[in-house]
Amino acid sequence: MLCEFKPKSIFDMSLVTAALRPSGSSYRDGLMKKEFHHNISPMIDDMLKDNYGYLAYQEDVLKFLQQICGLSGSEADNVRRAIARKQMDRLEQALPSIQEGYIKKSGKPREEAINELQEYIQILIDSSSYMFGYNHSVAYCMIGYLCAYLRYYYTPYFIVSYLNNAQNEDDIVGGFEMAKLYGYQILPPRFRHSTDKYIYDKENKNIYKGVASIKFLNKGAAEYLYSLRNNEYNGFIDLLKQIQDDRQINSRQMEILIKLQYFEEFGKNKKLLELYQYFTNLYGRKTIMKDKISSLNLQTDDITGCFNKETQKQYIDIDFMKILEKIEKRLPNEALPLKEQMAFEMEVVGYISAVYNVNKNYCLVVDIDTKYSPRMTLHSLGSGKEVICKISKFVFNKTPLIKGQIIKCGKFYQKAKQKKTENGWEATNVLEWWLDNYDIIENLEV
Repeated sequence: MLCEFKPKSIFDMSLVTAALRPSGSSYRDGLMKKEFHHNISPMIDDMLKDNYGYLAYQEDVLKFLQQICGLSGSEADNVRRAIARKQMDRLEQALPSIQEGYIKKSGKPREEAINELQEYIQILIDSSSYMFGYNHSVAYCMIGYLCAYLRYYYTPYFIVSYLNNAQNEDDIVGGFEMAKLYGYQILPPRFRHSTDKYIYDKENKNIYKGVASIKFLNKGAAEYLYSLRNNEYNGFIDLLKQIQDDRQINSRQMEILIKLQYFEEFGKNKKLLELYQYFTNLYGRKTIMKDKISSLNLQTDDITGCFNKETQKQYIDIDFMKILEKIEKRLPNEALPLKEQMAFEMEVVGYISAVYNVNKNYCLVVDIDTKYSPRMTLHSLGSGKEVICKISKFVFNKTPLIKGQIIKCGKFYQKAKQKKTENGWEATNVLEWWLDNYDIIENLEV
């Protein structure tokens, strides 16, 4: 039927919305188009002429019960509600009235008319599993049509909108799968690119996650940082000074963003975190006591040429920005240890945001359940995907694991899930992933 259906307008698309899912054998055998006899069939055809002859809306049920079965408007609506709510006792109570009205319209022998009515009632019951009102159908159809249009012609913006309106984790997973399907990469929050929510960067054709979803961050912080996107900075120290002067971001928020590699254009997060600690210690200083240099982790060369006056005990009228610029140049460009990085991401974001340039067999142990055969949730560092798998107790007990460790996985394979029955453990048709072995990795560099 749907292959032959040609809507006259977008509003006729609501018929597709309403009748897309056939329900029950009565619909498979021809829906409401059965020609039972000369009296009833023409009336039904006329009643459903606007719906191409199909029972599609709740209003059609009301028409059938009123025009064909002789019920009043209130009686018909009560029956429709009973059918929709599967309250068969209420339907049974109303059947005598429905039956008598139908027989009167039919003009056929009583037994034959009752048999015909039973088929029609079954159609009403079948269709109630998905039927709704015409006004709702049009609204849903319009939404469906517009979503399809936007998804096709404005794909990245549709994906972003979908993710920003996600109601649960399944929605987010669906959004990521959609992005992958269309070839768009979803990147972690980054300076100059990210706002508070997911956003599409038209220039580099990537989708960036939002800042406000990060623990302890908010919309105000995200909007402020995004407002700096077009500014030019000589280095991270320049940016830190502006942020500190503007007082829009607090120290905890800055440390979180640095650890999450939000400012990666200025260097790796271990270096930037150390530099930020130097900055907080030196910002606004006018003097430095000589006996405090070591406690500030400063070197003598850091101070040389960065003050106007020196006494026996202190450096006076220092240029703290010049000192910090020296430090920025001498600090090695290093990242935080991978294990520390991922543990932090799980804490403040709830997931691991980065994909690392390592073999996909290197995995973080996200969770372990040892109640039966040990079941592990693993996050692949090389692919960013999660897998739930089991491993034999023998292998696990030989090399016990704890949550948060990094392992190099051996081979994954599938095996039928076992179910305990009265005859013992038996294989089912459900397949589970198993891991044959693993090695614990203490240090992994990327």
